[in-house]
Amino acid sequence: MSTPDSRSPLVSVVVPIYKVERYLRQCVDSILAQTLREIEVILVDDGSPDNCPAMVDEYAARDPRVVAVHQPNGGYGKAVNAGIARATAPYIGVIESDDWIEPTMYEKLYKRACETGADLVKCRFWRYDSTAPAGQQDVEELKVLDGAPEGVFHPLEWDPLIMIHVSLWSYLYKAELAKQVKVLESASAAYQDGPFVFEILARAQSISIVKEPLVHYRSEAGQGNSGQQTGRRALQAPATVAVARDALARLGKLECIRESFYYWGYGMCRIFMENLQPELRGEYCALYRAAFAPLKGDKSFAYKYFSAWQEDDVRWLLAGHDLPKTRWHNAWFMLRYKLRRMFGGKR
Repeated sequence: MSTPDSRSPLVSVVVPIYKVERYLRQCVDSILAQTLREIEVILVDDGSPDNCPAMVDEYAARDPRVVAVHQPNGGYGKAVNAGIARATAPYIGVIESDDWIEPTMYEKLYKRACETGADLVKCRFWRYDSTAPAGQQDVEELKVLDGAPEGVFHPLEWDPLIMIHVSLWSYLYKAELAKQVKVLESASAAYQDGPFVFEILARAQSISIVKEPLVHYRSEAGQGNSGQQTGRRALQAPATVAVARDALARLGKLECIRESFYYWGYGMCRIFMENLQPELRGEYCALYRAAFAPLKGDKSFAYKYFSAWQEDDVRWLLAGHDLPKTRWHNAWFMLRYKLRRMFGGKR
């Protein structure tokens, strides 16, 4: 690939930034080191109170491909949306500012997009934990994508794609598609990328998978990613399932993927429940129940991808009961419900 020059960028990379000064250089340096040189790097400082704003300006002064954006703190969604709106390239990627990427990531994704004409190109990723033993810090994720159809396929026609970690940052999007959709902008929301990705998948006509991990997704204790949220912020997780559900229904796409979609929603809601304070469980379960309300009394829903105990979990929830913290907590509640089902009692 050529060296940076005045030619129009081929890919715009959006980086939302807030309180990540210890990670930011590794992230941005990995983007600037891409073998695809014709990139635009949009660093969105979301009112960060640390040294990040100065670092953003430093990068912009040093490399003409970097665009510095400073805005009052409004949360992850507003930062990503501001970056996407500012992007000028025909393709857009988003990288979170505590992660980093392989040097060939955007060359490989862009090349696949050009070869196939796909609206979306997606890769796998590593889950990184610096506190894990040596040799176990990077763990490959989304190996299920190795079984995806070759070439190009419709994103809603292969169920495993719906059920996996949404990972907004492992996609390359056609800009015209990405600019049609917005990430949730609630400052208190968690897992805001879920509704965005599902709406993108519903609007896209084609996707191609690069079957190798190219992103290092940082996920370690105290680092503060979505799955670690506790307190009232975690209450937003079930609400995002409902937002994604309603977007799919509005676009007429929910019915064809509801078995896989609700399986994704179940797993995502369960993740946030693991660390939830006991006093918030009732409120959380009410929101969880609302997200799954369309399944209540629906005999056509087959729980195709749910294990027996996962199905019992959902049925117990829809019957008006709160869920235990994990599968193993308060097991007698689940046993009692199972017996009721076996002997025809009230659900």
